[in-house]
Amino acid sequence: MAFGSGIGRQLIHVEKKNLLIRRSIRTAAVATGLPLIAWALGVPDAIVPLGVGALFVGISESNIHPVRRARFMLWTTAWLMATSALGFLVAENPFVVVLASAVVAAVSGWVGVAGPSVGLVGVLSLVLFTITDGVPDSMRLSLATVAFVGLGGLVQVALFLVVNRLRTSAAGTPPPRAPTTLWFRLTHLGDQRDMFVRHALGVMIAIVVATAISQFLEVPHQYWIPMTVAWIFKPDLKDTVMRVTERVVGTLAAIGVAFVWETYVGSSHGLRLIVAGVGAYLLLAFLTANYTVATFGVTSFVLALFAMVGDLYEQTVVFRLLATLAAGAIVLVVIFAARQRKSRGS
Repeated sequence: MAFGSGIGRQLIHVEKKNLLIRRSIRTAAVATGLPLIAWALGVPDAIVPLGVGALFVGISESNIHPVRRARFMLWTTAWLMATSALGFLVAENPFVVVLASAVVAAVSGWVGVAGPSVGLVGVLSLVLFTITDGVPDSMRLSLATVAFVGLGGLVQVALFLVVNRLRTSAAGTPPPRAPTTLWFRLTHLGDQRDMFVRHALGVMIAIVVATAISQFLEVPHQYWIPMTVAWIFKPDLKDTVMRVTERVVGTLAAIGVAFVWETYVGSSHGLRLIVAGVGAYLLLAFLTANYTVATFGVTSFVLALFAMVGDLYEQTVVFRLLATLAAGAIVLVVIFAARQRKSRGS
C-alpha cells in the first residue's frame, strides 16, 4: 500500500525549482510556428520534421549555460539530421531497419557516460530515428524530411541567439570546461564502464525487439512502440519502473483528452496546432519537474502534428494505449533480465 501511494505521490509531485516557464514559451512557439507556416504554404510533409526538429533542439538547451548553449544546440541539430538521414536511407528494408536500430540504440545508450546533456541528445536522436523509419503512409519520407529537421533546429538556434542578445541581464561566467574531451570521456569510462555497457546493450535489445515487432507484424503507426521504448529506458531499475508508470499514465491522459477534443471540440488544423503548442510547452516546462505532465505534453504534440498529415488518432485510441503498455513491458523485461543475470554473475 505504501509503495502504491509512493508512486501516486511521485506522479503528481512537481519540482517547482525545475520548472522552465519563460524559456518554454519561446521554444514551444518555434516548434508550433514552423508547422503553422508549412501548413499555410501548403507543404504538409514539412509539418512533422519542422516541429520535431525545433522541439528537440529546444529540449537540448536544458542545463546548458547560455554562453555554450548555441554551440550545443548546433551539435544537436547535426545529430538529429544524421539519425533522420539514416532512418530515411534504411526505411524501405525492414531487416536493415532492425539492424540500424541496434546500432543507433547502442550508441544512444553508450554516450550517456559523457554526461546527462550528451545522454539526452542520444535519446532525442534515437527517438527521431524511430519516428523517421516508422512514419505512417500518410506522410511522404524524402531527403527533404532531413532538411526540414535541420531547418527547425537552426531556426530554434537563431531565435535563441536573438533573444539571448536582447536580454538585459548577463548570463554570468560559465563554469569551467571539463578538462577532458568528449571522446576521452566516452572511451575512458572508469568505474562507470559496467553500468553503461549494460545500459547500451539493454537499450539495443529493447529497441531491436520493439522495432522487429513494428516492422514484421505490420502494426499501424510503426514508430509508436520503438519511440516509447526510447523515451522511457533508463540505466537505473528504480527510475525505469517509475518512468514506465509515468509514461503510461501521461500517455493515457493525452490520448483521452485528444479523443475528447477531436470528438467534441473540433478537428481543424488550427485547433490541432493549439493542442501541439500547449503540448510542446508542457513538455519543456515540466521536463525535469514532473515527467507525467511532460509525457502528456509530448504525446499531445506528436498526436496533433501527425493528425495534421492524416494520421488520425481518434481512430486508433486502443492501439496506441496497448502499444504504450507493450513498450513498457519490453523495457521492464529487459531491465529485470539484465538484473537477474548480474545477480547470478556476482
